[in-house]
Amino acid sequence: MRPFSLRFRRRRRLLAGLALLAGVAVAAAVTATAGADPFLPSEDTLQSPSARHPFGTDELGRDILTRVLNGTWTALRIAIPPALVAAAIGTTVGLVAGYFGGIVDEILLRVIEFVLVVPRFLLALVVAALFGADLWVVGAVLAATFWPHTARLVRGETISLREQPYVEAARSLGAGHARVLTRHVLPLTLPVVAVNSSFQAGQAVLIESGLAFLGLGDRDVVSWGSMLADAQSYLALAWWTSVFPGLALGLFVVAVNLAGDGMADAWNVRSTVRA
Repeated sequence: MRPFSLRFRRRRRLLAGLALLAGVAVAAAVTATAGADPFLPSEDTLQSPSARHPFGTDELGRDILTRVLNGTWTALRIAIPPALVAAAIGTTVGLVAGYFGGIVDEILLRVIEFVLVVPRFLLALVVAALFGADLWVVGAVLAATFWPHTARLVRGETISLREQPYVEAARSLGAGHARVLTRHVLPLTLPVVAVNSSFQAGQAVLIESGLAFLGLGDRDVVSWGSMLADAQSYLALAWWTSVFPGLALGLFVVAVNLAGDGMADAWNVRSTVRA
């Protein structure tokens, strides 16, 4: 365990990413417990940053700090569930395709390739326009389009692992396919899955922010993208309305990418995990 922990301590990008993500988690926790209404208007419209409003206020007098913190909670809700669902589906499909091969592999590979060619943002845009932009709808679309890349990566790892001597030894001792997959193959594919999922979490937030910027986001939650869209008319008059949500979005994406790069270095995962 010691060499493993030393490797992680030496990965500055990983530590920096985890530190930023810890800040995001704290901000989300503060938001959940504070109970401040991010949609509450006031007469203090377009007030510059001050002691009362550290991030200033927007055109409706809403406190931007409160809205940015609520946007953090929205970002976590759209980043984590789709990445986890996609990881579960993709890992299962990749393990089955890579381990059994043959006709099973051919069929699953065709399905993977078919879903991969679908433009992710365009599909999310169409679905949001047709069925509404509830956060769970966007998350479902993201999970449905994220899993094939995970499956392809896990399939490649499984193909290289299934002929390893320890796997052959397990089979010769009477281990069934399920036991071989769960005990001897799956654990060695998890680093690839974890790294890929971290990058997909950042992509999920960018896609949701893009939809919100275009007016197709969930209006019941605060999104950094919708805040940036609302700030367009006040770029010269009130810089703080766009700078702070933009910084929050950028820092979140940088944090998950730093964490992913750090894990990739620590686990010697190939750079091809980037979606």
